[in-house]
Amino acid sequence: MSRSALQQFQGQRFLNLETFRRNGEPVRTPVGFVQDGDSLVIRTEANSGKVKRIRNDNHVRIVPSTGRGEPLGEWVDATATILDESASTQARQKIIAKYGLIWRLIEWRVAIGNRLGRRQGAGWVSIRLTPVESPTTSG
Repeated sequence: MSRSALQQFQGQRFLNLETFRRNGEPVRTPVGFVQDGDSLVIRTEANSGKVKRIRNDNHVRIVPSTGRGEPLGEWVDATATILDESASTQARQKIIAKYGLIWRLIEWRVAIGNRLGRRQGAGWVSIRLTPVESPTTSG
C-alpha cells in the first residue's frame, strides 16, 4: 500500500500534516517534505506544537497540498516517528537538496527570531511519516 499511497506526493513541494491534540481535535499544518524510500520526511523545530502532539499520539494523516495547506489529493493515514540525531542530519541534507536556498533562509529566519526573542532554540528534528494500511482501504 505504501508505494501507491505515496505516488500522489511525487513532484509535490508541500504536504498538509494533520496531528491530533489530546482531546482528539485535529491540527493541520502545511510543511515541506522529501520522499525517502517508502516514507516521507519533514523537518521542524524540536519544540514545535506538532512535535509535542506527535510525542503524545504518533498517528497522523497526510495529503499533498499547496503551500497554504489546500489539499491536492487524498488523505493518507500514517505513523510519525521522530528520528535520532544522525538520521535527522541525513534528512536535513535531503531537504537542502530539494529546497536549496529557501530552506537555508528558513533556518536562518528561525535562528534570528530566536535571538531577537531572547529565547533558546531547541534545535531541529526530522520526522518520518510512514503510510499505514487503513481498515477502510484494505482488501
